[in-house]
Amino acid sequence: MCTEKGCSVSVHTTLNKELICLNGVHNHLSSPEQLEAKLVRNKMKKRILTETIPITKIYDEEIVKAKLSKSAAAILPTVIEYRSNMSKTRRKITSVIPSTVMIEIPELYQQTLSNERFLTIDLFLKRGQDRILVFASNQQLELLFEFCMEDLRVAFCLLPNKRGKTYTALMEQLKEQVNIVGKQFNPKRFVTDYEPGLMPILEQEVSILYLEIPFSTFKTTSFLLVS
Repeated sequence: MCTEKGCSVSVHTTLNKELICLNGVHNHLSSPEQLEAKLVRNKMKKRILTETIPITKIYDEEIVKAKLSKSAAAILPTVIEYRSNMSKTRRKITSVIPSTVMIEIPELYQQTLSNERFLTIDLFLKRGQDRILVFASNQQLELLFEFCMEDLRVAFCLLPNKRGKTYTALMEQLKEQVNIVGKQFNPKRFVTDYEPGLMPILEQEVSILYLEIPFSTFKTTSFLLVS
């Protein structure tokens, strides 16, 4: 069917897109810029529904690749308009926030954009409850195990509570990852908010612990703990 409203022209093709017949006559002038814009929008929509990168980034990338004519660019929705509409569409196919830990994490969220492992640790402390999830790529783990990096997030740990045994289980799992990749885990610095359950666990891991407790974005108080 013709994409122009009010035009009844239709085309019949084979499965191989070979023309069989054309029915009707167009009642409007040709609009190549409309077709240009439609093709770009379709590509954007396909990527938005299958990828997880920001909509604005997809928009910018497709605009650059399309090399639209001035007339086609003029009728294309702005990035703000398009993001508003497509955000609603993306939310419809995005998993809702779960109300239980007994969920299956889709493969899409277990891998990086380059199809490498991202879900590093998935552990239940109790059957059906108290689940620990740690997300980190192999490259991030290498940074965690080999270097002392300041203000660089290399592992995203989702914990069920702030108890000492939970932090102990997390440390044990990180040590297992060390053995798997053949690295050493010997941290000297931890940055955290004030967690009473965490600090005794950290003191057991290193003999001299430099612990930073940030009180605000612009001010940090540091403590040197020696066990």
